Amino acid sequence: MTFLEAVGRMEGFGVPGDRPTRDNDPGDIEYGPFTKAHGAISSDGRFAIFPDAATGFAALHALLTGPAYRGLTVSQAINKYAPPNENNTVNYVNSICRWVGCKPTDIIDSLL
Repeated sequence: MTFLEAVGRMEGFGVPGDRPTRDNDPGDIEYGPFTKAHGAISSDGRFAIFPDAATGFAALHALLTGPAYRGLTVSQAINKYAPPNENNTVNYVNSICRWVGCKPTDIIDSLL
């Protein structure tokens, strides 16, 4: 499984009826200028709606390879992306690493 697929899985992408699946937004990325610039066609109130999953994955890739995440470890990136006040980040990091075969200290650049 790729790093992007693992993030999608953690966000609920692929689960019938879950918001990321309905919105073609595997990263559950909030709607705004970034997502509009990367193909979002609308919002569900908070999160972006993309025309298809490929566009949603491309936006997630652009986000995680952008300057805000460049050079971060998996643990640092997930704590920023899915903060502890909204997510169980320890479980998120551990699941990502188990599925991808990486370590929390690996730099995400090499995984994307």
